Amino acid sequence: MVKLGTTEGLVLGLIQGLTEFFPISSSAHLLLLRTLFPLGEAHLSLDVLLHTGTWLAVLLVFLPSTGRVLRRPSIVLKVLIATIPAGVFGYLLEDQVETVFRDNLFLVSAVLLGVGIIFLLVRHEGEKTLEAMNIRDAVIIGLFQALALIPGVSRSGITILGGIGVGLKRSEAVIFSFLLSLTTIGGATALVLLREASGGMVLFKSALPGFFAALGSGLLSCIVLLRLVREKGLAPFGYYRILLGAFFLLFLSLR
Repeated sequence: MVKLGTTEGLVLGLIQGLTEFFPISSSAHLLLLRTLFPLGEAHLSLDVLLHTGTWLAVLLVFLPSTGRVLRRPSIVLKVLIATIPAGVFGYLLEDQVETVFRDNLFLVSAVLLGVGIIFLLVRHEGEKTLEAMNIRDAVIIGLFQALALIPGVSRSGITILGGIGVGLKRSEAVIFSFLLSLTTIGGATALVLLREASGGMVLFKSALPGFFAALGSGLLSCIVLLRLVREKGLAPFGYYRILLGAFFLLFLSLR
């Protein structure tokens, strides 16, 4: 059995929860931080637990709003439609994404920086609500989400950007992004469990602090993100991404 430190699980859980929903790319943070700190190699069991924690965080945040969704089955349909492109492209391009992007830290840093600049350029917002969205809007947001297969893009960030692009209010774009995470994160985690079940995947007791850290920090980031994007837009996250991407580009070039 592979030993996993409790501290490592806790740190990774905090990072996962905060960066999964903030539009700053959890995958980029985990990849880049491993170049600075001895976080160890990724473990499947820990990865599943962390994603389950963030999935539960979204579910808890949206419990008070389930009535709105249940009254409008069309919203559920649009979420399901928007989920499809990422699933299709993820299945078709999984190997290419792993080989081309995962080990290219320069490219990941550049993507962080580039998308951050785009965030700064987005100043407007539309007037549409989730109820006013159409199928075409859902497909476009789904295609945006497929771009998140590239580490550094950020699934939440690119879907919020796509939502604003099709005319949603900023707060509605955040809500739709959260709803998408329920199907996307839940589906991806379930797929990993099914794929690895026959291989005897082990859930480590020492990974449980990571699960609770991901759940707690995920709840916090969901609440803060909704308020911050409603009031300030994506600009605060754009500045952060630019600084982080520029720092790592400089660090990697001098290493």
